[in-house]
Amino acid sequence: MTKKKADVLIVGGGFAGVAAAQKLSKNGVSVTLVDRKDYFEVTFAVLRNVANPYSLGNTPRKRYRDFVDGEFIQAGIESMSDQEARLDNGDVISFDRAVIATGSHYPTLPLAKSDIAFDYAQRNQEVLDNHNKLKMAQSVLVIGGGAVGVEFAGEIASAFPHTKVTLAHSGFSLLGELKPKAQVKALEQLTANGIKVKFNRRFQKDGEVYRCSISNETIQADTVYVCVGMQPNTEFLRKELPDILNCKGLVKVDAFMKVEGYDNLYALGDCSTLDTHKHGYLASVQGGLLANALLKSAKGRKMKPYTTPSFAVITPTGTHSGVAQMPFGVSTLKFLVNLKQKDMGVSNMYKLYGTVPNDSNG
Repeated sequence: MTKKKADVLIVGGGFAGVAAAQKLSKNGVSVTLVDRKDYFEVTFAVLRNVANPYSLGNTPRKRYRDFVDGEFIQAGIESMSDQEARLDNGDVISFDRAVIATGSHYPTLPLAKSDIAFDYAQRNQEVLDNHNKLKMAQSVLVIGGGAVGVEFAGEIASAFPHTKVTLAHSGFSLLGELKPKAQVKALEQLTANGIKVKFNRRFQKDGEVYRCSISNETIQADTVYVCVGMQPNTEFLRKELPDILNCKGLVKVDAFMKVEGYDNLYALGDCSTLDTHKHGYLASVQGGLLANALLKSAKGRKMKPYTTPSFAVITPTGTHSGVAQMPFGVSTLKFLVNLKQKDMGVSNMYKLYGTVPNDSNG
């Protein structure tokens, strides 16, 4: 067992964790970033990556050691207190302050955020393997009408126009967090792309078919993707810090991004209660704001409470259509949708972190 010391420990190298690590490191703070994988990934680009791996190549992923300032340790966290973290390699890291930014996962859709491929080359191969499985399918059922389900259905239809794609949703409108106009536009675009959308459906596997518990209708598809049930990655906190989690497993934070009851713990992004809307860009903004606040507090200046910034939610519904919900309204104008759709936001996200994507063969 090795004991290490960190001024600021950042647990999780997703959008929030990397944003905080970069800003703190560039301003002279000693930072240690821990993640069980050795690469950063623009997760919302993965769906296109699987549908058509040749359009983006390996650009959504980049090894931490190739661009993150500060120390990086590849390991999982076994457990954590308010003073130290125990890693799954046996090491222990004590810290003055810690940022919990472990994100989330989809138990039903591991291809979105891998639970087995923790090596950069392995993950690139996993994307290709999922693509090869998908391209053999003549019919695809996508379950879930949130952003992941809508985007994945659209990407599949664009990449494989002759594949029969069905999108089934338990509600009566897609993209529940968006405005009605955006919901209607997304439905129109998916339908125009040849996708059959079914509302008020709850399909579950029943032998060789998927059966709806509401209508009793059955669907047989070559490949099925269940895009529901996002869960925060906070299990490692249950042993020593169970009181900081709410009933959904999210870390409870105050308006200053502090974990409730602790002055040296912070939590951001998908694993925290900070924002109801879970979005990669928003998480990166949170990481930058927290870093600024910590830098100010080190100089004796007061932290400002966090307020959700105005931001755009862009939902591609394929490679040639999409909906942009901007602060000023809903639009389908190409130049707005293209802010994300063109390369699924890969270039913009890496620019935020002061770097550029790998080349496509990376």
